[in-house]
Amino acid sequence: MSTETSTTFPIRWYVSVAVVLFIFALVAFQSSRIAQDTTGYDDDQAKLRAEKLAKLQAADQKTLTTADWVDKDKGIVRIPINEAMTEEVSVLQAKPVGMGREIRGVMAPAAPAAAPATNSAPAPASSGATTNAAPAAGGTPPASTNAAPTNPPTKK
Repeated sequence: MSTETSTTFPIRWYVSVAVVLFIFALVAFQSSRIAQDTTGYDDDQAKLRAEKLAKLQAADQKTLTTADWVDKDKGIVRIPINEAMTEEVSVLQAKPVGMGREIRGVMAPAAPAAAPATNSAPAPASSGATTNAAPAAGGTPPASTNAAPTNPPTKK
């Protein structure tokens, strides 16, 4: 009895392995056929994307470089970007410069201390610290790369 099971087991095993290999080979063959049939698909899609991109870029270029009505009833027109930038620069140059204005939501820096009335030199700053001392008698501010800009002394 043991001889029958030992001889039938290897035959079943060999047959099942052969069937699995045949199925694997069949799937591989079908996959290669499908891949060969669709070789031009990616090229076609790339060509369509390139054409669509070229059309969009041409439309964008036309929009940026030509004047046209946006809403004729309301009198809104679109002007070329170069003209718009030139006009905006001239508008900005006509406005006064607003240096030192306070930014909303940010605390304003503390006002600098009043300058002493004497003509003595300011005390030396500790190493690594910056100084906002008043200018010396010669009218030049102390040497510091991080010092805040100060106004020149006024003549009395």
